[in-house]
Amino acid sequence: MHKGKIVVKDGKTEIIDCELCGFKHLQPIPSKEEIKKYYEKQYYQDTKPNLLDYEKEIRETQWSNLWYKDKLDIVNNYIKYHSETKRLLDVGCGNGLFLRFMSENGWEANGIEPSFTASEIANSLNLNVKNKTLEDFIEDKWYRYFDFINLKCVLEHVPNPTEIINICKYLLKEEGIICIEVPNDFNILQLETHRLKLCKSRYWLAIPDHINYFDFSSLSQLLKKCGFDIHLQTTDFPMELFLLMEDNYVDNKEKGSKCHKRRMSFEVNISDEIRRDLYNSMAQLGIGRTCVIYATLNPHKQ
Repeated sequence: MHKGKIVVKDGKTEIIDCELCGFKHLQPIPSKEEIKKYYEKQYYQDTKPNLLDYEKEIRETQWSNLWYKDKLDIVNNYIKYHSETKRLLDVGCGNGLFLRFMSENGWEANGIEPSFTASEIANSLNLNVKNKTLEDFIEDKWYRYFDFINLKCVLEHVPNPTEIINICKYLLKEEGIICIEVPNDFNILQLETHRLKLCKSRYWLAIPDHINYFDFSSLSQLLKKCGFDIHLQTTDFPMELFLLMEDNYVDNKEKGSKCHKRRMSFEVNISDEIRRDLYNSMAQLGIGRTCVIYATLNPHKQ
């Protein structure tokens, strides 16, 4: 049974720090059917249409490629010692730009995307993207097939993150690597902005689309519980710094655009080595807007 300390109460909805799961989540948890319908028909169309803004993505290619190259370098440096193939599964691949980048850099790139609209955009780039959920995708032919599985901004949306990670275990080669990226929520800088009342709300809450709320500790513990070892933890720019410098981008959308551009300039202008070392160090402190964890299967827990 899901139970734990109530950390947020919003009308009929509660967020609890669940003793059973080991991370914070909505209570009650929406059903799989409700979630499937929402992502197939509403998410990109109504809630997050900006995520499919292809022209914006092209304008920000230099910045986006920093993150794509980080993943490419980390995974290539690992895979070269463990596999002769380079097979990627990108779960929740959206418009497919990361898939295209990996394909252009020598990977067999496969994607799954529950939104019909997003999957159509991805397939227009001549990519191999299935309009399915991960649960619908799993088949025996994919057992231990993939060298690298990428889940960016997926686990916060699903009713059962443990089930999703266990499906990935089934699909991942024994010496493969997985990368999971989720928002770093209820982190110490966010809590400071809330304590100081620097903006109107707990801006990191995203109800109904975010069901689960992770930090580095809870995500790493979940992966370990599912039989993984942590390979690397990193993050990206802690946007909360702008709020602490009294740039309220949460309540002022014009400031939000300017803060995003400043953040991009910072990350583009410093060297890859400095940026990577900085964000790896921030992750150890639990700071940064996202939790990015690379993990490998523990051979003694399979």
